[in-house]
Amino acid sequence: MKAFFRIVMPVLFLSSIASSQLLAGNTKNTSMTPSVFDQFNQEQVLKVELSLDIEALHANKKSNEYMPATFSITDDQSSSSWSVKVRARGRFRRVKSEFPPLKLKFSKKELIAKGLSEDNDYKLVTHFYDSKQGDDAVLREYLTYKLYNQLSDQSFRVQLAEVTYRDQNTNKTTTRYGILIEDADQMADRLAGKICDECFNYPEASYNAQNVQLHALFQYMIGNTDWSLSMNRNLKVLKLKDTGKYIAVPYDFDFSGLVNASYAIPNIDYKLKSVRDREFLGSDNLTKELQQAKAVMISKRGQLENTVNNFKVMSKKSRKDILEYLDSFYTALETPQTL
Repeated sequence: MKAFFRIVMPVLFLSSIASSQLLAGNTKNTSMTPSVFDQFNQEQVLKVELSLDIEALHANKKSNEYMPATFSITDDQSSSSWSVKVRARGRFRRVKSEFPPLKLKFSKKELIAKGLSEDNDYKLVTHFYDSKQGDDAVLREYLTYKLYNQLSDQSFRVQLAEVTYRDQNTNKTTTRYGILIEDADQMADRLAGKICDECFNYPEASYNAQNVQLHALFQYMIGNTDWSLSMNRNLKVLKLKDTGKYIAVPYDFDFSGLVNASYAIPNIDYKLKSVRDREFLGSDNLTKELQQAKAVMISKRGQLENTVNNFKVMSKKSRKDILEYLDSFYTALETPQTL
């Protein structure tokens, strides 16, 4: 087991609960103005069309400069169209993928005019490969977010979308699955917290111990070591207004064993031989909180498995693989000295 605040500088990895005792105080803000995300958030797959200059996007994928686009909801039950700005984002995926992940920026003026909040900054997880293999990785990552939603409401909300990308110049289209991620500021408001982007190497006592151990155990469950609390990597650190404690809200799971993306590589810092190998990165000092996190995981096992089983958008083969991977996690929990 690795110490809680060990600093790791990887070479290749620059890149509703839980139970009441695992949440420090009331973290829900129920007086928020609805956002555009609230408008299209639903259980079903959302049908979207994104019209943009795809050639220019690829030519400028290393740039953070925004370009104009049109974001349209094309569901049978409702339709709406928004002028947005888009740009490529990320590190590894924006350079290596066939279609870079995107950041969408809605017009605040337009949002306010429609009675919505100013939360206008959304991430769109796109397909790494323009193929069924690329779709499967997106579906697996979406399911990973949904599994954490089952364990803690201190998490990002996500919306699975079937996105049709329309080139403004040629009118050609391609349709792939994507994940829309809740605006980080709205997530922080919803949890009655404030984002701290500069919270590096904060002392252990500054954090909600239950949150960080549950988070670390979840990362162990999905086989992910591509994160760091001390380095503020692949997570948002929030300071809760009621307790003054910090919590971790994770994102970006494509290098996890559960997603098992074909482009993912094992973390050499832990001498892992496969992306499906696990390494626990929680605290050695928070034994009681780790036992509490284990109890939550055990109590939620059926719910997690049902979430996988009921995700019919994903192939039966992939659901079976994920269930077997979760089963290996629960076997590890029952094995003395594993954690």
